[in-house]
Amino acid sequence: MIPLALMCAAMPSPGSVSERRSCHYEGTAYASADGHVAYREEHFVYVDRDGVRTRLVLYRCPSGEPFARKIVREAPSDTAPDFELFDARSGYREGVRTTAGHREVFVQDSRDAAERAAEVPERPDLVIDAGFDAFVRDDWNELDTPEGGHMTFVVPSRLGSVEMRVRASSQGVLNGRPVRQLRLGLSAWYGIAAPTIDLSYSSPDHVLRRFTGRSNILDASHNSQDVRIEFPPSAEFPAPSPQDVDRATTLPLVTNCEEPK
Repeated sequence: MIPLALMCAAMPSPGSVSERRSCHYEGTAYASADGHVAYREEHFVYVDRDGVRTRLVLYRCPSGEPFARKIVREAPSDTAPDFELFDARSGYREGVRTTAGHREVFVQDSRDAAERAAEVPERPDLVIDAGFDAFVRDDWNELDTPEGGHMTFVVPSRLGSVEMRVRASSQGVLNGRPVRQLRLGLSAWYGIAAPTIDLSYSSPDHVLRRFTGRSNILDASHNSQDVRIEFPPSAEFPAPSPQDVDRATTLPLVTNCEEPK
């Protein structure tokens, strides 16, 4: 499984300008098989005490309780940020960290497993997690070309990376607004047989509005799942206050989600 839902759904910046410094919004992930709500995600984007733009994401059960938390800091760059994801249901952790200029990717498969880590290679086309959104903004015009945009995307679960390509596939309308539809897949020839990711970005402001593909947020049985994640304009809220961020940072995570009635 290539964990791209997390990266693609993590960085939309609702509003008229994609570089807004602070925002607060929600997304809903629907199971592709039958359309039931698989999980929800709540995003808080703010500038931290060090002046670094930061994203905190709470992943919530369909009933609303948070079960996972992710923090993304746009350092050392917006396309290759440090981040950490923790899922309290299994104890799974993954991320990329920088210590004294040294970068490493790490993963812990369960709360009883040992952490594994590896060095992150220095690449000019490196993209990490939510940095995909910055990559799309930076390469927006190139995505219409036959070659599209290319990147080396870090996959923590593999302690490695994969070569990816994203191209514009068509224009469309979503929630009454024009969107550019993008398709993401492996760059190599064997990518023909690999799962693809379909994305809908609003054309005027380059905001992610829909993601369709494989998620790295596992289901209750800890299996991968195919989802459609919607980020409608109606799920945008006022910019978060410091108190909102503090509450989201310290909110206890549940270790299981109740099955919907």
